[in-house]
Amino acid sequence: MMTRSRQCDRLGTGRLTAIAFFLLWAISCTSKEQPTWVTIVFDVEDYTTPASEGLDDIPLWIAETMTEVGVRGTFFVIGEKARSLERRGRSDVIAAMARHDIGSHTNRGSIHPTVTEQLELAGWDDGVALMRAQEGEGIEDLERIFGVPVTALARHGGSYGPQLVTALGEMGRGYVYSPVSLPGHNAVWFCNTLNFHGEYGGFDDSYFDDELFEPVFDELKVGFDGDIEDIDVLNFFACHPCKVRTIQFWDFNYYYGANPDSAEWRTPEMRPLESMETARKNFRRLMIYLKERQDIRIVGYRELIERFSSQPTTIRRRTLEQAAERVIAERRAAIHDGFSPAEIFAALAHSILEHVRNGTLPRSVDRMSPLGPVQMPMEAPETDYVSRDQAFFLAREAGEFISTEGRLPHWLTVDGARIGTGSLLALFSELLLELSRGEETESHSLRPFEAWPKEHDEQIVSRIESYKDWPVHRTDLDMSRIVEFTRLQLWTLKPAVER
Repeated sequence: MMTRSRQCDRLGTGRLTAIAFFLLWAISCTSKEQPTWVTIVFDVEDYTTPASEGLDDIPLWIAETMTEVGVRGTFFVIGEKARSLERRGRSDVIAAMARHDIGSHTNRGSIHPTVTEQLELAGWDDGVALMRAQEGEGIEDLERIFGVPVTALARHGGSYGPQLVTALGEMGRGYVYSPVSLPGHNAVWFCNTLNFHGEYGGFDDSYFDDELFEPVFDELKVGFDGDIEDIDVLNFFACHPCKVRTIQFWDFNYYYGANPDSAEWRTPEMRPLESMETARKNFRRLMIYLKERQDIRIVGYRELIERFSSQPTTIRRRTLEQAAERVIAERRAAIHDGFSPAEIFAALAHSILEHVRNGTLPRSVDRMSPLGPVQMPMEAPETDYVSRDQAFFLAREAGEFISTEGRLPHWLTVDGARIGTGSLLALFSELLLELSRGEETESHSLRPFEAWPKEHDEQIVSRIESYKDWPVHRTDLDMSRIVEFTRLQLWTLKPAVER
């Protein structure tokens, strides 16, 4: 449980005066732990239900209520929904939401092909280019319509692909509801993009009815302390605004690959209009409760991304040596607190090349952030040994490949024998440590090595594979290529650190 004060032990010494003892006790008992960053988020989606049903009024009063209470939210809006609000002339809704943070919830939402369906068989480069064009267009529309910067895109349902994450990083945006995380870190770098994992909530179907809302609210009050303990960031998912009123999700129109035109859209079942007053009252109660907590700090995603976006510009020699020691000792591509395995790989190659040129290892090297390989590396090298000169040659080849391609090589070749990414990482680690000690070894043994960093990968892949079951998707969707590309990009994974 995250506590804001602690019971103090008795000091038990006669040397302290009563006043001094009291001051020490007061200071200790009022000390606060670091508050958890909390974002209050909404997915604004439904553009199929007729305007006459009044669903557009729900994000309006949600935004107004939050402004009145004094908490900031982030509205993730499907591009098609934003364009719908614009066509319907709902400048009031747009203005109210724009007082908070606006993010993308993908450009096309549940229209087929979804993001995942587009990337199902896509290659790496063409997939990144497609996502940059399509989702960049959606972000531009959101910024034009709402008149505020859009700093993040949130996953819509099961729409995911590492090419999308990479494209967002290239556009300077973050990725929210990411399947990628590390223990204790919901904020991570992946594909050279800030990723924020996790969703917390469950209020969609309860605001409108006190008898449904009270037990959900009570459960939050009982469990929230533990849920924010030892976590850097928590996405508090307050609701899909449309689901406050509708019984079904709007995109049942698109289930299992269906792609109706607007004339075929069906309207979901509705809760009574008069129940929206109860919904608004209960939503306000929840916002007041969150605002009054002293162990969380509520921010929008614009501020959160700014706080977590700083990275070191250089890697010091001692840090690199420690990383190399871990690679050798643990026989794996260990994830460093400050640098991804891909960054360590690039820094090792760079440092070795500096030694070849200048006869000494540099005190630090510039941080380079290549992507992971885009083909699966072999685990077992095709030769058992390389000479010292061949090891230097491989370091030069790796450095040139990274500079040219912007990613790690899936293998390099020496005398016709291929050596995979992991075995190269181990080789460069051994070579750097040897150079640091001033030793000269005529040859270096090569060892089988994992093709991608395995830390937390089972949990990450399990989440991704579950996206196939999103009811919007075709039942025959094949996730294997997306999973493989994700595994390869785990070379870029590391915690994001608050500045």
